[in-house]
Amino acid sequence: MVDGVPAYRPGYTAMGAQYRGEDREPLLYAVSGNRLISVDVAAGTLRDDVVDGLPDGRKWYDGDTSTDGKTLLVVGGPDEPSYSIDVVARKAVPGNRPGSGRWDDFARHPRDGRLFSVEGDNGDLLVIDPARDPMKTVFKRRVFHPAEASPSVGSRKSYSATFFDADGQFYAVDSAGNVNHLDLTGEGVPDQAQRIGGARIPIGDLEVVNGAGRITPLPVKPSYDEIVVAKTFRSSWDSYAPQGKVYSFRLILKAVAKDGGNAEEVRKFRISFDLPTAKGTKVDASGVDVLYQDGKAYVDAKTDQLLPAGQERSVDVRITVLGDPYGLPHEYPLTGLKATRLA
Repeated sequence: MVDGVPAYRPGYTAMGAQYRGEDREPLLYAVSGNRLISVDVAAGTLRDDVVDGLPDGRKWYDGDTSTDGKTLLVVGGPDEPSYSIDVVARKAVPGNRPGSGRWDDFARHPRDGRLFSVEGDNGDLLVIDPARDPMKTVFKRRVFHPAEASPSVGSRKSYSATFFDADGQFYAVDSAGNVNHLDLTGEGVPDQAQRIGGARIPIGDLEVVNGAGRITPLPVKPSYDEIVVAKTFRSSWDSYAPQGKVYSFRLILKAVAKDGGNAEEVRKFRISFDLPTAKGTKVDASGVDVLYQDGKAYVDAKTDQLLPAGQERSVDVRITVLGDPYGLPHEYPLTGLKATRLA
């Protein structure tokens, strides 16, 4: 449900998105029985139209639009035909069978146009080729954790919402709301996807059943579990070009989960803390990239810097804060200090 768009009581699945430019919300399509549902988020409208050639009474699962946004491909049961729907003419043409398994959504890779999905029972990464019969091919086995069901009655253990961003990063959300990430930007495929976000999407007793769209890349890349970090204040001194104060800290990372979970090796890390977003305010440290956003500083390792499970390493940073040196504290508080594992 989207704010400003009326609910469609019969419900709908097999969603796809028709992109209308970077500065506009996409037009969303889905199916309900033999009807095409069109959702215009920007206009706040929802309409349904009977689709010529689309059978009624079917249960639909997967959906995605063609690259040009003119065709919505929808999939139902494993041995039933798929259908390509002309979203302008509202006409459907039957196609090949999807094949067996518990995969409930697919997403189109932004570079080569291939459709990717995830098998809920075992976490296999799938490629869906509409020209094949059946359409499903196992691309790599057991890349994701097996999917989990939500508390909702009848919830399927499936990856029910999948997305790409413009670079080819792949995201898959299971019925329970667990969000997973896999880097498909290069030629190879990592052996294991990563669960991100630290917890499930808070869906309560509901269930994630479908998704459509493209993930907008964030300036701050996703990180994973939080790890232990401690600080040692070393010294501070006045700065006059620009005017302010410089603070020197030694930050000590430990490859142990902050919540007391199992220790796990860290190859890349991120340190973040509150820092006013103002010209001249900055962080200096070697071997890292620094990004400032929304009043926080993000200090990311540039390259793999292996920290074995349970061990520690230090990072020396200098923080320049603007202002009257006599009005600034002797020790900068480093509010919000945390460390997370990037890889």
